Amino acid sequence: MASGIKGQLKPAAGSPDYSSTPLFTASATTTFIVSACNQASAADTVRIAVVPGSVGNTTGTISVDYFLEFDYALGGNSAIERTGVTVEAQSRVFVGSAGGNVSFSAYGIES
Repeated sequence: MASGIKGQLKPAAGSPDYSSTPLFTASATTTFIVSACNQASAADTVRIAVVPGSVGNTTGTISVDYFLEFDYALGGNSAIERTGVTVEAQSRVFVGSAGGNVSFSAYGIES
């Protein structure tokens, strides 16, 4: 059972899509926490999507069905966490922010 940091990323500004670098791809069933930290003094909007392992798309827009957060208003110099997210093997987590000022971390345990 591997536990610890699953991924860390500070993507450029813009909405994530299937061609974006995932925060992480699960190698087994994984329960994780994802945090978003706004490093700017101004608010930014955040998107977090969990795409099932059965979806193999590598280009195009991520379906709105897969978003945990969609344009969540994250205040300046603040952070959020979403806990207890469980995914199956090959699921991908995509993240992004409108201004590109938000860093994301995921940590958890594979079972």
